[in-house]
Amino acid sequence: MRMIIYGILLAFQFFTVVPVQKELPLTKPTITSMFSFLPWLGALMGAVIAALFYSLQTWTDISPLLTAFILVLGFIICTGGLHLDGWVDMGDAFFSYRDTEKRLEILDDPRIGAFGAMSLLFLVLTKIFFIAELIANGGLSIVWLVTVPFLARLGMSLYFIQTKCSKEKGLAYFFKEKLYAPRFLAMTCISMLIGMPVIIWWSGDFVIPLILFAIAIISSGLYKIWTLRNFRGSSGDLLGAFIEGMEAILWITLLLLS
Repeated sequence: MRMIIYGILLAFQFFTVVPVQKELPLTKPTITSMFSFLPWLGALMGAVIAALFYSLQTWTDISPLLTAFILVLGFIICTGGLHLDGWVDMGDAFFSYRDTEKRLEILDDPRIGAFGAMSLLFLVLTKIFFIAELIANGGLSIVWLVTVPFLARLGMSLYFIQTKCSKEKGLAYFFKEKLYAPRFLAMTCISMLIGMPVIIWWSGDFVIPLILFAIAIISSGLYKIWTLRNFRGSSGDLLGAFIEGMEAILWITLLLLS
């Protein structure tokens, strides 16, 4: 039980802005627990944003566009922009159209280039406008604000477990070496088996949650193929980029289905 608690605290420490002022052991059990908890951490962050959305809808009369901007900003604040940084680095690296070695160098470069800036702008505007449209047509509900970050991180977990690291260094490689794969896979499957029935029951819809789930699963496989081809595997930046891109795809899907 202590290792599970440590894993949860590590998830908050590494993937959110919550200040966990405690030195925690980075062992196989704690790191496996940390990654196993990530989908539920996404759901928890979604719940915080859902509470914000409910408050804005109940006590203010601001426009759907401004509401969407505040919600997207809320997600960025919750993660500290960590995943957006990965998206930016991926944009710089991929659109450099250089060889694999140079792309990996660009991924490690903390500076932002023109392609990274354009990728960031496109992603944030996509989220804002599609969420705004969902609000305008009544298609955005609290359940989707919790579901989207949950499924994005669930897909990321599946991608991470089945994809080798692009290089034998860095935080992602360290975590992958410490990860107890059978247990992580089992816990990820349990998250699916618990999460999906809850989402179906909560939303009162059977088809839309299954479509969103299928897109997250299929995307994890396609992303694996794409990153192996362009980056030789996964990295910390590419994991963060997957979460951000997956959330955008799920918001687009929700608007199309609404």
